[in-house]
Amino acid sequence: MKPICVESRCAHLAATGCSLGKSKPFGCDLYPLAYDPEEQIFHFDRECPLLGLYLGQLADEGSEASHHLARMRAAIAALEKTDADYLRANFAFDREYFELVPLSGMSD
Repeated sequence: MKPICVESRCAHLAATGCSLGKSKPFGCDLYPLAYDPEEQIFHFDRECPLLGLYLGQLADEGSEASHHLARMRAAIAALEKTDADYLRANFAFDREYFELVPLSGMSD
């Protein structure tokens, strides 16, 4: 996994979002979610303006948010087998950097 380096603003953040596309690091792809591997639950960055939209879309299995969550669950399942230390380190970073709130009912 590529390391995460956040300063005050990501150099890859363009006006329309991330300019890295599919080559962005896992931690960036996971955002606006964070995953706690100890509790096995997802959290959401409270300061993300998409919180309400994301939560609303989770009721629709065909939505962008539902597809994102399914993709992240699959990636996390693979990482739990191959690099659990990375998941712990990624969550430690997210917990320090973002204001996280649990996604109710979204535990694995």
